[in-house]
Amino acid sequence: MQWQIRIAAGEHLDLPEPIEPRGWSIECRITSEDPAHGFLPSTGRISFVHVPAGPGVRWDGGIEPGSSIGLHYDSLLGKLIVWAGTRDAAIERMRRALHELRVVGVETSREFHLRVMEHDDYRRGDVSIQWLEQHLPELTNAPVPWGETRLAAVAAALLADRDRGVSVPSHESRVTSHDGESRITNHEHDRWRDAARRDALR
Repeated sequence: MQWQIRIAAGEHLDLPEPIEPRGWSIECRITSEDPAHGFLPSTGRISFVHVPAGPGVRWDGGIEPGSSIGLHYDSLLGKLIVWAGTRDAAIERMRRALHELRVVGVETSREFHLRVMEHDDYRRGDVSIQWLEQHLPELTNAPVPWGETRLAAVAAALLADRDRGVSVPSHESRVTSHDGESRITNHEHDRWRDAARRDALR
């Protein structure tokens, strides 16, 4: 931290020898989102977490069993990071780490990242800035178009914030599960999607 401030102030970092790039690193952001439904937010209480370990594997996260995941904060649960000497080795290491990662209680982006690591194009390095959008249906197994679901996700967060504290009939939009967590039903998802469509047409 001290050197960050000093370098920002214009000082030079004196090192005994030059720093040369070495190896490959990959980071996957594990979020509480449901890729199969357009990355809509997933809420609930974490009941189990298993974090991968081993050489070249790092987990930067702040969740544990009992953590409550809501709509009103960043969806990031943790960052899974690997390093290896070659790109192929880094991809294989990330693939193994994703297989070992377990988060129970909410939907996560783990399977999405795993599909990316296993995709032939990605493994060959044959990707562009449009690649993700072009391959999103097969990476997420989601039938709903990406643009529409992003709008629905934004509308979901905005409507949930607006309706916070407002009582709604449980048979119409919300139900309470056995663990006391509020669950969003299909009726409310439809209402959010309709609102997003209306906003997009304005």
